[in-house]
Amino acid sequence: MVAVVLAIGVGLGALGSWWLVRARPVPGEFIDAIATADGGAVVICHQRGEARHFVEVYGREGLRWRALIPRYAGAVGTPAIAATPTVVTVRVVRDGHPFVFAFDTAHGSKIASFDLVEAGPADARAYTAPGLATVFADGWSVEVVTRPGGGAQLIAMELDRHLLAWKVDVATVPTAVWIGDGQVVARLADATVAAWALADGAPTSPTAAAPPPASRAQLAAAAITLDGHTVAVPPTAVAPQPYHAAGDRVWMIEPHRLTILDASLAVVRTMAR
Repeated sequence: MVAVVLAIGVGLGALGSWWLVRARPVPGEFIDAIATADGGAVVICHQRGEARHFVEVYGREGLRWRALIPRYAGAVGTPAIAATPTVVTVRVVRDGHPFVFAFDTAHGSKIASFDLVEAGPADARAYTAPGLATVFADGWSVEVVTRPGGGAQLIAMELDRHLLAWKVDVATVPTAVWIGDGQVVARLADATVAAWALADGAPTSPTAAAPPPASRAQLAAAAITLDGHTVAVPPTAVAPQPYHAAGDRVWMIEPHRLTILDASLAVVRTMAR
């Protein structure tokens, strides 16, 4: 009888171990990437078999860390990521609300998570406008949060200080938002331009022109051109975006492969999945 009980216990233990292995979240297809000035990138990918996602941070040397997150709130052409050498933020969806998750860039330790709308109702689009979710520059980020009834709110964060600095309401959803010359500037739907001081959100006269594309690369659906070099874009790749290039590297994203290109558009490294 003791032998039988022991055998059953061992069997159940093995079954539990098998379930834990099978239940462990596994990264799936790549979705999008934000190139960073140090030659790395912040990459979003699916969780295999689930509706959640992973955020992966790559340095020049390769993968540093990955973390499981709720459903990503961005999309190709609508990045919802900000990054500095010390902080990475990712905007996610939880119960129809936009949350921001913040991580330590070097090690992936979670710093904070918070709801951008708190008591607001659930929204099918999670308060995210097509083409505009998160912008960042100079150690700051701005989350553009649309309102289901119209208008939007701009939420400015000083990333390295882990500080939600200020919020401002705008009557119409911006068509573009950028950071520059100590300002946050928004082009509104009626083509007017408004600006706020980056430090405290005080209204000011706009002086910062819309920034040029984030890279020198010329991007098209079929090819990428940089410094006289051209490489074809595979038909399975996502549409190239300015934020796919930074410094001397360009990131090409396909569902099952990341390809890193150097300034001559030669392949530096590929990561398959």
